Amino acid sequence: MSKKVFIFSNYKDNSQAALTELKEILTSRGYEILNEYSDSAELLMCIGGDGTFLSFIHKCRFPKAPVLGVNTGHLGFFQECSPDKMSEAIDDIESGRYSVQTIKPLQAKIVTARNQFYRIGLNEILVRGQYSHVSQFSVSIDDTKVQDFSGDGILVSTPVGSTAYNYSLDGALVSPDLDVLQLTPVAPMNTSAYRCFHSSILLPADERIVIAGIGRSTKGTIILSFDGRTHEFSNVEYVEITQSDKEVHLIRNPDYDYWKKLSSKLL
Repeated sequence: MSKKVFIFSNYKDNSQAALTELKEILTSRGYEILNEYSDSAELLMCIGGDGTFLSFIHKCRFPKAPVLGVNTGHLGFFQECSPDKMSEAIDDIESGRYSVQTIKPLQAKIVTARNQFYRIGLNEILVRGQYSHVSQFSVSIDDTKVQDFSGDGILVSTPVGSTAYNYSLDGALVSPDLDVLQLTPVAPMNTSAYRCFHSSILLPADERIVIAGIGRSTKGTIILSFDGRTHEFSNVEYVEITQSDKEVHLIRNPDYDYWKKLSSKLL
């Protein structure tokens, strides 16, 4: 029985050229290429950059099958091979010469006066108030209040998300081998009235972060951003962020070296 494969690609010319070539390679090897995503897919492939990869993961609702990323974008942290190495990557998969990197996303539970909503972020989740106002939050870890925060917002990131928005906020770069969450303040105030933490906080991934509006932000409007998507919620009592029970599995080649990739693309 042929192995079922689903390929996701953006519409840029170089991605479409890679898609055509990849289909030819897979067809010649007897793979069944699905026209749309299905949970029956045994192998997933994503052609594009990191933004395309995140779109793919969300559209497929965090699929369980392993994903091979083909980079036609810029940084390509999630992607594993270039278009000219696709045939070699498939050789490695067929011969078992690969490893699987497991990524655990974040889950936000947004509790309002009447409802509960859930959102998931693979890189990060950002909690902030309305854009024209300074946000005021009570920040707790598990059941311990850490601080009353005043500033633009609070970012919680995964280890793989440490190289994304978190990095631009001077957050720490975290090895993907560590099972942690990172809490990073966004433009914290530091005045005689407000003394807010300025550095990131790393905490075990099994702990729970609770962000509740205080002062002018009490039960107000919360803007929640996750992996580049933004949703607005009204009358929010609190937001609880934990590690999700979902997983994303990335195929890595035999010579994959996270620090080498980080050094070549970011540092």
